Amino acid sequence: MMRILVNQTTRMGDMIQTSPLIHQLHAQYPEAHITAMVRRMGRTIAEHHPDVNDVLVYDEDELFLDLTAQDSDRLLRAYELAEKRVQQLRVGRFDIAYNMTHSIASAMLLKLAGIPKVVGAHLSDDWQFLLRGPWPTYFFTSVYSREYNDLNLCDITRQFAEDAPPCKRLCLELRPEERDFVSTLFLEHGIGAGAFVACLQLGASEENKRWSAVRFAELAKLLAERYRAHVFLLGVQEEARLGEAFERFAPGLAVPLYGKTNVPQAAAVLERANVLVTNDTGTMHLAAAVNCPTVLVSVGHVHYRETGPYGEGHVAVEWRRQYLGRSDFVPGSLEEREQIQAAHVLAAVELVLEKDRGPLPSIPESDAFQQVELLMTRFAPDDCLQFYPVIRRVLTQRDYTRMAYRAMWLHHLRERHDKRAEEESLTQLLGCYDGPAHDVVALWRDELGTGFADLAALAREGIEATEKLLRLLQSGQSMAKAKEVVAGLMRLDEQCRLHGELYPACRPLILMARFERDNLEGADPLFLAETTLNIYRACFARARLMEKKLGVVADLWQKQWQERGGRVLEYKR
Repeated sequence: MMRILVNQTTRMGDMIQTSPLIHQLHAQYPEAHITAMVRRMGRTIAEHHPDVNDVLVYDEDELFLDLTAQDSDRLLRAYELAEKRVQQLRVGRFDIAYNMTHSIASAMLLKLAGIPKVVGAHLSDDWQFLLRGPWPTYFFTSVYSREYNDLNLCDITRQFAEDAPPCKRLCLELRPEERDFVSTLFLEHGIGAGAFVACLQLGASEENKRWSAVRFAELAKLLAERYRAHVFLLGVQEEARLGEAFERFAPGLAVPLYGKTNVPQAAAVLERANVLVTNDTGTMHLAAAVNCPTVLVSVGHVHYRETGPYGEGHVAVEWRRQYLGRSDFVPGSLEEREQIQAAHVLAAVELVLEKDRGPLPSIPESDAFQQVELLMTRFAPDDCLQFYPVIRRVLTQRDYTRMAYRAMWLHHLRERHDKRAEEESLTQLLGCYDGPAHDVVALWRDELGTGFADLAALAREGIEATEKLLRLLQSGQSMAKAKEVVAGLMRLDEQCRLHGELYPACRPLILMARFERDNLEGADPLFLAETTLNIYRACFARARLMEKKLGVVADLWQKQWQERGGRVLEYKR
């Protein structure tokens, strides 16, 4: 029997977002035994996944605190704990591990356990941190090039399982006693069948990811007025202070459930709710897993495309940003996040409640939504989640480039390319935008295409130089000449970096190649040269493919422009 380990020792929400990967692994290897290794907070989630056979609990925090305590007894305890975890994994006799934690500590643990194959973060034979697999490498690239990433984290991580049947949902199986808890709760509060129930999650792992309590209170008043809503505040006991702040602005309007539900009970409440309005939290992913219509208020360094609710019919609200930066970068200030008003979020609630009423909704741009984005989730024909803009705006160069990147990555990294699905996906997304004229998009294609063509030329130089290096190594000629070639490759890599400064749209490809070079393993010069050659070849292929995808998007836009008669159409909701 094949034995698979899935290591996800980060937050509860991350464990839920890993659930599609686990389901795909089960579908691909139905006889396999799947073990999930999680932090304590993720245990319940793993135990409620129908395809998980066994759960190991491992909290890195406990080990880290012991290691940094500067106490000999605690240092010994840390060593004993690490040894115990290694032995647990060795006894498990795992054939393959999927490391979704991406930390050095997790990579070291799997290395010490001697698992034959690891996908994701791992350590090389000389104990260097590296990433194994093209999709794990892409994940790290996307963190540093958010402007051009159009793939949800769930769609990225489920691709770690090569050629597996796709799972386009989060997996969480509730039990009868958890649903009974909700029936009793609703009975206690006089909530009958057909009553409108709204859940709010005011908390988040960091302050900068939280919409304010006063805004949530304003929204609750609107929901009570519009829908006669029964409002529940969800969260752990430590978040009760947020509920107290809410109570000051909306006294008696909501029932606080802080610390009164465990994770599956909270999920059962969400299953019965009409809507959840939330910050980016594990609660948001719980709601998506039980098909509760969800509105994400995306603030701070959160970005809906990366970690927004996975499933159809959810809506994200975000203040329009000129720059996203890295995933650990917080754009704007606390005051800027307050610009999202309760009325904006109420509009999003109305949208999720109408999600089954036909085609994608559309709202003309207005003064009220000039600086606010509303986006609804649907699965695109390419089988990945897409956030479709609800407010019709003029297509920007960044939008255009991001579309081309999505098409390129899915084409390049997947086993098979579906041209028809790609064109249908792009056509559907382009239909959500007004303008600009097709000749503007054609100009973008030419300008951006020049940058990618020049990058392809640099990659071609790398291919030729590395082929020369291989010939030198294979023939056993002077190592001095080989060192000269290597020095030239180092100068070429610096040229590529500078090229990314001149053409920012090229940076994701340059960054991907850099990560791939960082993942080089071993000390055999011939093997390293062969691997380096493949990296330059891949960079060349991606740059040329980006040129083509820019052309595909431009041609589809021109077609739509002609079908509209060369004008901006009027759309009504």
